[in-house]
Amino acid sequence: MSNRAPQKINIIVAMYLGYAAMMICRQMVTILSPALLADETLALTKTNLGDFAAYGTLGALIGKLIWGPLADKIGGRITILMGIVLTALFIIAFGLSANVMAFTGCSFLLYCTKSSGWPGMTKLIGQWYHPQHYGRVWSILATSSRFSVVLATFFFGWLLSFMPWRTVAFIAATLALIIFIGCYIYLKEKPDNPEFFKENENHTDNKGNKKAVNSVQARAEKQALDNKYNHPLKDTDTIAGLVAFAKSPRVWLVVIMLMVLTCMMAFLDFVAVYLMESYQLTPSKAAMASTVFPIGSLTGLLAAIAFYDRFSKRGIRTVLTIALILSLLSVLTLQYLPWFNLSAQMNYSVALGAIFLFAFSISPAYYLPMSIFSIEYGGPHSATLVCLIDAFGFAASATFAFIGGRLADSAGGWSSFMNMLILISAVGILSVWAFMHAEYRAAKQPLE
Repeated sequence: MSNRAPQKINIIVAMYLGYAAMMICRQMVTILSPALLADETLALTKTNLGDFAAYGTLGALIGKLIWGPLADKIGGRITILMGIVLTALFIIAFGLSANVMAFTGCSFLLYCTKSSGWPGMTKLIGQWYHPQHYGRVWSILATSSRFSVVLATFFFGWLLSFMPWRTVAFIAATLALIIFIGCYIYLKEKPDNPEFFKENENHTDNKGNKKAVNSVQARAEKQALDNKYNHPLKDTDTIAGLVAFAKSPRVWLVVIMLMVLTCMMAFLDFVAVYLMESYQLTPSKAAMASTVFPIGSLTGLLAAIAFYDRFSKRGIRTVLTIALILSLLSVLTLQYLPWFNLSAQMNYSVALGAIFLFAFSISPAYYLPMSIFSIEYGGPHSATLVCLIDAFGFAASATFAFIGGRLADSAGGWSSFMNMLILISAVGILSVWAFMHAEYRAAKQPLE
């Protein structure tokens, strides 16, 4: 009897928990920030906290450029295991720090190390899962970051109410190291059986009888496996892979798409302040209300689990384009809500609904097409490709944050900010359609 299903379940659970461990350690810098400010022995300022975030973002960007090529050489398993251990050690070091320089250095290294998660999972998914199931697997794994951030914020925030912040940091690191032990045991680099994907190829039922299979589906599955095992970049070095990526219009289309979508996702960083100032909320209530964004993003990914792999490339192009149109309508609602002269409570409720719909609509397009494309098109250099695309996204996000904060502080205030987000959302529709159309055309022929 085949043990494919238990093996694949073990792998996805290990990846899910491993990535969550890294995300929890990364998030601790943000979670501990209020306690750091309140600790008079440290004498930290909000400017210092901003520097921690800035250097952390720089670390994440540099980490993408390091971990991508490295994961292609050492494999996904070792990459993830190293990432978990190092993030745990750096959050311990953060907890032992006593001055600005130490905090800043630990933040940089922590974010840099956390960048190992996505390339590591990219390699393992390519080894363990059928290409026709990439959408479902990535949808599940992408919820790890959303779940872990929400749960960590509530849990470790609660611990801070009666524990010293250093103790809370050490507890987070201990949790990560416990998860590391489980990942070390259950995470395997690739199947032992070279015929792993050819089992059940005849599509037999549980009595051994052959089942009728849609010919279009059968051809798609066969082509997907042919592309996997006879990839054009097979046996090429990293430089050859980079040259191929630079020459590919599809790579540039996905880069542009992700840069735009990353800017849209970066709205999360402004949601709490936007709600506080626009609807006269207390900081505490605004922070809690802002969780509507990650909850919307999580819900969108859960919906993607059900539909993504069931549609053709053409169908996905249509669904994601419609989703991005809804995201634009959500921002337009936020911008022009005062025109409808609703009550204050109704305005607030509609705003929360619009933010939820915005996050719900963009999360499948943000997480899935790029991740799937990196495995399929990148082949042996998939981790390098996914990290390069992500690096462009980080650069765009930093630019958005720089401009967005100044627009929100300008004479136009949040109206100017929303006008920028409306423009970006409109470009998002075009960029998603263009990339998915290129994928639809490519699906009609062998991989370039």
